[in-house]
Amino acid sequence: MKQNVFSTTLRRFVLYIIIVVFLFSVIIFFQAWYSILNSQSLNAEKIYPLVKNELDQRRILLYSNLTSSAFNAQAYLYETIEELALMSGKMIWIFDEEGRLISHAPRLEPLKEILEKRQTSTVDYLPKESGFMEFFGTGDAYIKNSRIFKNIFEHENIIGRSYVFIDEYNTSRTDPDYMTRIAICISSYNQDEKNAFFSNIYILLIPIILFSTLSIVMIAVFAKSVSKPLNEFLTMARSVSQGNLKVRTKYTDDKTEIGELSKTFNNMMEKLEKTENQRAEFASNVAHELRTPMTAIGGFIEGILDGTIPEEKHETYLKRVSDEIKRLTNMVKDLLILSKMDADDAPLIKNRFDINDMIRKSIIRFEDEITRKKLFINVNFSDEVTFVYANSDDIERVLINLIHNAIKFTNDGGNISISVEPKKNKVYVSVRDNGIGIDHEDLQNIWTRFYKSDKSRGRDRTGTGLGLSIVFSVIKRHEEIIDVKSQKGIGSEFIFTLENAEEIENS
Repeated sequence: MKQNVFSTTLRRFVLYIIIVVFLFSVIIFFQAWYSILNSQSLNAEKIYPLVKNELDQRRILLYSNLTSSAFNAQAYLYETIEELALMSGKMIWIFDEEGRLISHAPRLEPLKEILEKRQTSTVDYLPKESGFMEFFGTGDAYIKNSRIFKNIFEHENIIGRSYVFIDEYNTSRTDPDYMTRIAICISSYNQDEKNAFFSNIYILLIPIILFSTLSIVMIAVFAKSVSKPLNEFLTMARSVSQGNLKVRTKYTDDKTEIGELSKTFNNMMEKLEKTENQRAEFASNVAHELRTPMTAIGGFIEGILDGTIPEEKHETYLKRVSDEIKRLTNMVKDLLILSKMDADDAPLIKNRFDINDMIRKSIIRFEDEITRKKLFINVNFSDEVTFVYANSDDIERVLINLIHNAIKFTNDGGNISISVEPKKNKVYVSVRDNGIGIDHEDLQNIWTRFYKSDKSRGRDRTGTGLGLSIVFSVIKRHEEIIDVKSQKGIGSEFIFTLENAEEIENS
């Protein structure tokens, strides 16, 4: 089943939004809860000095000469702790290592059922299962996040955590020097902080829900806008995989990446189609070019064998066979050269050489043809020697092809001019003739393999139709420029550039 890009993209974006919203919600929840705990801790730290001060005042009252009533001192402490509890909205308990309650506030009704009383005293004691003894065994002076009130009041609405301060205090009513360790335990017991916490959560839930909804809607619209052209690309890619190279996308928005992708895709398809057409044409041309000489060779040999060609003409036709074989050999050689250049596996190796000397040797190679056609060769060098930086074998092949074409398509008694001119970091080499020229509409195709722009060139039986293709490939491989100027009946001029070795060395 073909999968729609839209559904996949939308699912992924929705999953990302859910993850982001979840993490965002968790962070907010814990941040709110941490702020409440932190606020409770700060409040407990502020209340503790006040409670300790009241304990000191009780001690003064208990052992002063102003009063001898321990009851009055205890009543004073209960009243002041009660006032602190009411003002702060906290539960405040003071007890010693034995669990004896020195004072506590507020005085809740369930205490009568929960607290223990010893037979010899009317003082309230904490039950052992409350876990109060753990505070005195830790050695810490300040214990956060204790849950002692949760352990005592299982069914009461105790909010938040308890904060315990371990101190020393005289709990004896008869011995002023008797000191014992006490715990001052402070915790919230009203709904204010809990309500504030949940109200903050409720307030944040609305924007979170709205944010999630709007995000999903916007992502759905965005995913659809992105997935539509992507689905088109997917469909076209399937079509291309089946051999259809004529597909093109119509998405032309240049302001987006999809538009750039569309333009790149269309350019790629045009190049692929052009390459495929060239490949088919090249294969057809190769078959045609090979078929013609092979048919001629077969016809001549068959005529000699069956006696159709008389014996006195055998030598003439065997020479033609030899020429066709040479032409086939040159064609295969040129094809191998082009194939090697197309593969471009081996790195281009450049060396320093004199281009003027190479031109002289190339001209001498065609001395017989020049003499036979009575051509005038005009060589114009700006300097006696001109050193260039290139692959000498490749450039020699370029010169041989261009000079050979100039000789081939120049009429008897014509002129051929070859010039070399250094300009800054480049050397311009020109090969010009006053031969038959090339039609304007054929100029853009002369680099195509097996292309022959003129019937008269087509009648030339020595060429392979690959010379200019080799020239173009060599110059392109050197990352240089080659240009042609031509007019029908007037002549042609080929100009190409090479690196100026002297300028490179000087720089």
